[in-house]
Amino acid sequence: MTYPKRSPVLIGALIMLLAACGSTASSSTPAASSATPAATAAPLVRGEFVSRWGSANGIALSTNGTQAVAYLCNGTFKHVTLEQWFKGPVTGNHINITNAAGTRLAATVTAQAITGTATLTNGHSWTFTAYLVPTSAVNTGHGLFRSEETFDGVSYLGGWVFPVTASLTSAVFPVMVGPLPEWGGIIDVKTSALIASPPVDAANPFRVTVPSVGTFVLTQCLQAQC
Repeated sequence: MTYPKRSPVLIGALIMLLAACGSTASSSTPAASSATPAATAAPLVRGEFVSRWGSANGIALSTNGTQAVAYLCNGTFKHVTLEQWFKGPVTGNHINITNAAGTRLAATVTAQAITGTATLTNGHSWTFTAYLVPTSAVNTGHGLFRSEETFDGVSYLGGWVFPVTASLTSAVFPVMVGPLPEWGGIIDVKTSALIASPPVDAANPFRVTVPSVGTFVLTQCLQAQC
C-alpha cells in the first residue's frame, strides 16, 4: 500500500499548534498563592489607671498606648518615704521602664487594669494593680496629677494620686472616691529630699500650698501628657 507523503511544512505547523495549546492551558491555571495573612496587632490601650483607695502604696499610670507616665508613692499629708516617677515606652501590652534612680517598673497592660511590680535598687519590691478610670471620673479629676514649680531658685516636682475604691458588686468597674489624693508628695529635684504634701486647698482641690515653700498647681496627666 502506498501512503501519501506528509509535507515537512505541514508537520512543523502541527507541532507548533500543539505546543501553543499546551502553553495556553498551562497559563490559564491559577497559581497557588504563597502569601500568608498578616498577624493582627494588639489594639492600643489608652487611658488613666490608678490604685484603689486604701492600698499600702499608691500608683497611677497614664498611657496613650505607646508611651506611659507613672508615679509611685507610699504616703501623703504627714509622712512620705517613697516617691518614684517613670516615663517610657509601652511595647505591645508590656511596660518595662527603669528610671534615673534605678527603680524598675515592669507591668502588663489590659483594657481594664495594669498589673506589675516596682523594684528598687536595694531589692525591695511592690506588686500593684491599677484600674482603668472611667471617662466620667477622669473628667471630674481622678487619676494622676503632676506639678513642676521653682521657688527661690529651687526646682520641685510634685505628684498626687486621686484613687478609686472597689465596688461592692464589681471588681472590674470601680466606684470613684474624692476628689481627694490618697498619696502624694514633692521632691526637691536637686537634693532628692522628699516633702510630704499638705492637704489640697479646700477652695481648689487641685492646688497645694506648702508652708515656707509655695503653692503648687496640679496638672492632670492624660494619655501620657502632663
